[in-house]
Amino acid sequence: MRKMRYFLLLLLAVLSFTACDIINPSEDIPGFIFVESFTVQPGAGQGTSSAKISEVWVSAGPNFLGAYSLPALIPILEEGETEIILSAGIKDNGVTSTPEIYPFYDTYETVIDLKPNEVDTISPVIGYKNNAKFAFNETFENNGHLFKLEQSGLPITITPNGAFEGNSAKILLNEDNPEVEIATNLSFSNLYANSIAVYLEVNYKSDVPVIFGLTGLTSNNAQDLGIRLYDPGFLESANWNKIYFNLSGLDPLNEFSSFRVSFLSVLSENNDANLEEANIYLDNIKLLHF
Repeated sequence: MRKMRYFLLLLLAVLSFTACDIINPSEDIPGFIFVESFTVQPGAGQGTSSAKISEVWVSAGPNFLGAYSLPALIPILEEGETEIILSAGIKDNGVTSTPEIYPFYDTYETVIDLKPNEVDTISPVIGYKNNAKFAFNETFENNGHLFKLEQSGLPITITPNGAFEGNSAKILLNEDNPEVEIATNLSFSNLYANSIAVYLEVNYKSDVPVIFGLTGLTSNNAQDLGIRLYDPGFLESANWNKIYFNLSGLDPLNEFSSFRVSFLSVLSENNDANLEEANIYLDNIKLLHF
């Protein structure tokens, strides 16, 4: 009887420990990687290193972990030597609700020896992909530049005063010239030949909103006014900012033989600041496609 009682007590103890393991199972302890920011190093002729990378998209081994706002501390349950792949994320057209992997930047790959509860800091340095094509890269550092006025008005000024880096373009709007429409003086073809990914990078600061787009041309005639396809734009910004315009949605389905890049702004009589004049600064305009 005593042996039976002892056996029952032992059985109850074992069941008790087993139940605790079921109710409170042991949890894996992750390792961590910390990514503060990306550094962009363009190649020869690819212009400024200025970038606005807002997220990192992360894969560890075969697993995609998601997108994280920078700076990011990312938990990873893998342990030991693990391949980490980081992709640079941007806000399409500057809109917070449209995060995307920027298709023209390289991914960053490394191997980390992950250990539970330890943090590895990664400082990714990337460039542009080898197959990225620059239709143009306008830095406004030379006497000539790609943009011209589409109608009479105050000229585009190239100035170091208030510039982003080196020289920048400055456009003045006032009561006598309240509207400006500017386009490249060259047209570009085959933008959508290999993929629909077409982006325009722009550094800017401005007292008024500006919209960008493409002018589709049906001929090589310099007098061809084309058909304007305006879509993305930016709002006022007192400080220099960077934006990635996604022009992929303006794909004209091969209706046009070539395109010019255009932008438009108006000094509205109803502007919130009651401005009598407004300045627009632009720099480092890059048109990229595959």
